[in-house]
Amino acid sequence: MADSRFDPMPAPAPRAVWIDLRCMPQPHGLYQDARPHGVMARITQLADIVGAIARWRPHFVCIDYDYPDGARLDAVPRVRREFPQLPVLMFTDYHTEALAVWALRHRVWDYRVKPVTVSTLRRLFEVLRCGGAEARAPGGWPAPALPPELREPAGHLRKSLQASARTAAAVAWIGEHYGEPCPIKLMAELCHLSPSEFSRAFHREQGVPFCHFLQHHRVTMAREFLREPGATVSQVAYAVGFNDLSYFGRVFRRLVGVPATQYQRLKAPPQGKA
Repeated sequence: MADSRFDPMPAPAPRAVWIDLRCMPQPHGLYQDARPHGVMARITQLADIVGAIARWRPHFVCIDYDYPDGARLDAVPRVRREFPQLPVLMFTDYHTEALAVWALRHRVWDYRVKPVTVSTLRRLFEVLRCGGAEARAPGGWPAPALPPELREPAGHLRKSLQASARTAAAVAWIGEHYGEPCPIKLMAELCHLSPSEFSRAFHREQGVPFCHFLQHHRVTMAREFLREPGATVSQVAYAVGFNDLSYFGRVFRRLVGVPATQYQRLKAPPQGKA
């Protein structure tokens, strides 16, 4: 019988800070798949990022997006600025070549378009756990390349949005034209579906009805615009596609929790002195 004193010790689980910045949280997402393979500290607010990482001292950071906007994308440079030696993994539903280039320019260690398999997550975590501080290059960048089996055959930066294969065209169109009318008939035509087929496919792939998705995206953009000095609530409402100011106010308060005017006072930067 083997002497247990000479049995190899189990490797400690990797520690990670999981930054969940999705507009529409889902009960069964990538975070739930990752939990069995590491010790996770999950945060959902940009303001909590630096403190959580400093307390948790993780091996790496995962940033999980669905459809990233400017404010939430600030998480990447914030982590890289405050913790330059810490590897950052970025997961996103919405993928464009410009977003991938932006991520690499901010020195994201790995960029993945969802869906991401559990086996890939496990191997990524193992690579980062084993690398440790001694495996990082002098400039604060992990020295070893990814193992070949973790690379997509066609290159994961060119991978299509498989998570929403039937409705990706509509999602991309909304990202560029959210301020314009977005009738379901037009969205269905973009996806080569009938309106009824489109409605069912969109709800199945995105997890919410099309009208809810559109409202969430428009309000997300409104939150960005309300941070701009000199912006008025009415200007922002019309810019993001709401033609009825009172309706915009009701939707904004329902989704954000405070009126648009109050949000603007809290978030808009102070005016510079003349």
